[in-house]
Amino acid sequence: MIDSKRLSLFRALLEGARLGAQFPDASKWKALCDVLSRGGPRGKALHVTTSPRSGLISARSLMHLHRLQFVAREFFKTHRAKPSKGARAFTMALAAEELPPVAQTTARLISRTGEVLRLQIVHEQLASTAVRLTMVVEQRGRGLVSVGKDQLATPSEELKRALSLSHDTATTAWFSLSQPGVFEVIEVVRGELGPFLPLAKSDDRCARALSTLCANDEAGILSVTLQRLAADVAKSSCRDPWADQLNEPPGLKLAHERRLFVTSGLVDAVKALAGSKVLVRAI
Repeated sequence: MIDSKRLSLFRALLEGARLGAQFPDASKWKALCDVLSRGGPRGKALHVTTSPRSGLISARSLMHLHRLQFVAREFFKTHRAKPSKGARAFTMALAAEELPPVAQTTARLISRTGEVLRLQIVHEQLASTAVRLTMVVEQRGRGLVSVGKDQLATPSEELKRALSLSHDTATTAWFSLSQPGVFEVIEVVRGELGPFLPLAKSDDRCARALSTLCANDEAGILSVTLQRLAADVAKSSCRDPWADQLNEPPGLKLAHERRLFVTSGLVDAVKALAGSKVLVRAI
């Protein structure tokens, strides 16, 4: 269960991080914090579990919130009423918010040259951590993405399944999906939200290294990582002391970085553990 103090701490760190479009949608995670800060339906406590690896809400709990939201939205739709975020009632506020997806895949047509389609694919998922994959691919003929006469692109169920199993690293996604001459992955950008300390309690190297710094209720650390795999990456680089070494596909380079957002008073201690290559910023 996430207590109100740690929920407020996570929201403040997320606000200070100012994450861009390469990461899971921060506005939806803030909306989730607003929902969780309320009492549950009919005044009952809302039971929420967290992932031990990330310290974020568990996929199971988020899925339960989505089910509650669906029922609430159907109710307001039937009664032709518009829900409000500022409403006192939990159900009305939940219906008005946009929550992070448990898993969501979208595709967009960038250009078409003969039978070659250049597409952007975005996959966002909450599993043990929250991840967003943004990929540029070239597809020849029919394949994992269909494009209608209206130029709208639709990802296949096969692609969705493949992405749900291959989001751990940018290189994993490339090796799992790239098919030379058929479905070529040109670029993969992977943004990860978490771990959030002190709630992360796993063997994740980052969480294990920094956990002792969050001994009191006022201390908090939010880690995010960003990977970009592409041919136009200037050089292979890793600014993350806790990262595994990853194999690069031929002709591509991987840039990997970790950023740490911390409460005031932790900057020096975190810098001493993370090293000079890691961005450490106090909120």
